[in-house]
Amino acid sequence: MSHHKITYRERGQGPILLLLHGYGGSIHHWQPVADLLESKYRVIVPNLGHLYLSTDKLTFTQQIENLAEFITVHFPNEKVNVAGLSFGGALAWGLATRYPHLVKRTALINPMVTDPVRSFTPLELRFFFTIPLNLKSIYVMLTTPMGKAFLRRSAQIFRDERSEGVTAVERLQGRKLQFVAYMIHHFAWVLRNENWQSWSKELLTYRGECRLIFDKEDLLFTEDSYYKFAQLIGCEDVIRLEGAGHLAIKSQPQMIAEHLLEFFAGKVVAA
Repeated sequence: MSHHKITYRERGQGPILLLLHGYGGSIHHWQPVADLLESKYRVIVPNLGHLYLSTDKLTFTQQIENLAEFITVHFPNEKVNVAGLSFGGALAWGLATRYPHLVKRTALINPMVTDPVRSFTPLELRFFFTIPLNLKSIYVMLTTPMGKAFLRRSAQIFRDERSEGVTAVERLQGRKLQFVAYMIHHFAWVLRNENWQSWSKELLTYRGECRLIFDKEDLLFTEDSYYKFAQLIGCEDVIRLEGAGHLAIKSQPQMIAEHLLEFFAGKVVAA
C-alpha cells in the first residue's frame, strides 16, 4: 500500500467526528457545519487532497486503506463517527464496510454511489468519465464548446453560488484550466480502475448504523439512485432535503448540522 500523509484540522472536545470532503473539494467546505458541531464533538477535518490527487494515483480502495491507517495512527483504540460528502461519502461507506472496528456511526451526504459513471445524471459527465482520454486531449476538449458546456454543468453541481459567488469556469485558461484537466483526468482514472461490482457485493454485508442525507435537487445523482443505494446497504434512516443542492454542507449548514447532531447522539428514526 502506498502511504500518504494526511494533514487535518481539529477543533472542539468530546467523541471524535471525522468530516470527509468531496473530490476536488476543501476542508473549508465543512467549516460552517464544523462551527456548529465543535461544542459537542472533537471535530477532525482531514485534508484529502494528497489522496485524491496523488501523482502515483491511488484507487478508491487504496484511498480507503490510507484513511483507515490515518485513523489507526492518530486515534488508536477508538471508534470514530464519520460524515462524508460526495466522494468523501463514498470513502465513508467504504471505510465503515471494510473496517467496521474503526467506525461507530456513518452519515452519508449526497454520497457517490457504486458504479458512479453509469449513475451520473448529466450526460456530459458520463462522456468525460467514460472515454479514456489522455491529459492533453482533455485539456484540448475543455477549450471546445462541448468542453465549456461540461465546465458550466460541473459548476452548477459542485459549486454553491450562494456562498462562493458566480464563477465563469468556461473562461478558465492557462494553468487554471490545466489543473482542471488534471483533476478530471485523475478522477476518471480512479473511476475506471475500481471494481465497483465487487464493492456492490461487499456492501451487502454492511451492517453499521447509517444515515443517508440527500437533496432531491442534487444534479449529480437521481433520487432513485440514492434510494437504491440505501436499500443496498440496508440503511433505513434516509433524510430527503429540498433546495440544498449537491454541496449541502455549504448551502444549508444549519440543517445538516442538526441532522448530524441528532443522528450521532443516537436518535435514529427509521424512514
